[in-house]
This record gives sequence, structure tokens and C-alpha cells, in this order.
Amino acid sequence: MKSFYVTERSAIGDDAFLRLLERLGGAAELTVELREKEASDSEILRWAKLARTRLEPEVPILVNRRLDVALAAKADGVHLPADGLPFLRVRASAPRGFRVGVSTHSVQEAVHAIGEGADLVVIGPIFETPSKKPFGPALGPGILEDLPPLETHDSEVFAIGGIDEARLEAMAPFRDRVSGIAAIRLFQETADPRAIVERVGCL
Repeated sequence: MKSFYVTERSAIGDDAFLRLLERLGGAAELTVELREKEASDSEILRWAKLARTRLEPEVPILVNRRLDVALAAKADGVHLPADGLPFLRVRASAPRGFRVGVSTHSVQEAVHAIGEGADLVVIGPIFETPSKKPFGPALGPGILEDLPPLETHDSEVFAIGGIDEARLEAMAPFRDRVSGIAAIRLFQETADPRAIVERVGCL
């Protein structure tokens, strides 16, 4: 499976965040989403450029919500929250090859995003987690079985929400429905984030 690291720089501090990116480096099958909710446009732009210097070129960097900032930063894509701009509107404004991801909070929303052609679809919360409480109760891993098989579409689908090291194996049975795991703490609260990416890759 693939890894999707959603950043929360404020939780670990600037220096630790940069060290984390350096440890991840050119990890295979990794995508990084810069999720800087409290940062100004100029700060997001700065951190996107810094992240690019710490990660290998083959690691895609997405900017949360802000298409304009993502384009200015020469990021690889943008990730739209559930209350963000409509996917089709963003897709129409984005250049060829620019990746557009969408957050969803039900199977129905995920299927809709897949049908519209989203490059990445994130569904959750799968388990209870502080960052996803506003989106309602945990969906439970069983709902992943209701997603269309990956072989039937071109979207990458990631499960998110409370997926820690102890719960990684619970995701393995759904490898034909989800492309990988998206998380904040899974990658930030570990001494060896590269090892986590490798472990996810073995699921």
C-alpha cells in the first residue's frame, strides 16, 4: 500500500518538521499534503518550497485547499476538503498533469469523487481521531469493502482517521479497495517515519 502523509507542523515544531521531511526523503510510494490551516498564503508558499528541497522530486507534494498557492509554489497538486471548491471547477482551472485530491466522509461521497475523476480520494474517519471529530463518528474499516475495486477506476483511494501502527494490519484485507493509508500522527509520532512508509508498503 501507499503512504499519504498529512502534515501538522504546529504539533511538532518547525525544526522537527524539517527533520521529518529529510528522513522521508525519497521514500517510495509516498505523497505529502501540506495542511497549514493557520498559516498565511506567504507562509504556505514558503513551506511548500522548503518541503520540495527536503523531499526527492518523485515524492508528490499537494497543498491543502488553496489552488492558487499550490500553483504558485509549483506543487504537484491540491487537496480539497469536503467544504472546499467543487472538484470539477478546480480540475477545469488546473494545468494538465496537476493532481487534484478530494476528502470524503462516506462511501457515497467517495464513489461520487471517483466518478468525477479525482486523482486522489481520501475517506474517513475510519477510527476515532481528534482531527476528524467534527466530521462525525468513525465509519469503521468494514465500510471500505463497499468501495469499488481499484481495478475499476483510475483514482488513488486512501483511508484516514485513527490508523496507528497497531491498526495497520487491519487495513490489509482492503488492499483491493484502497490504495493506501493517510495519516498525521502515524508519520509524526514515530522515531522512524521511513520505516512506517516501508511497513505500509508491505501491506
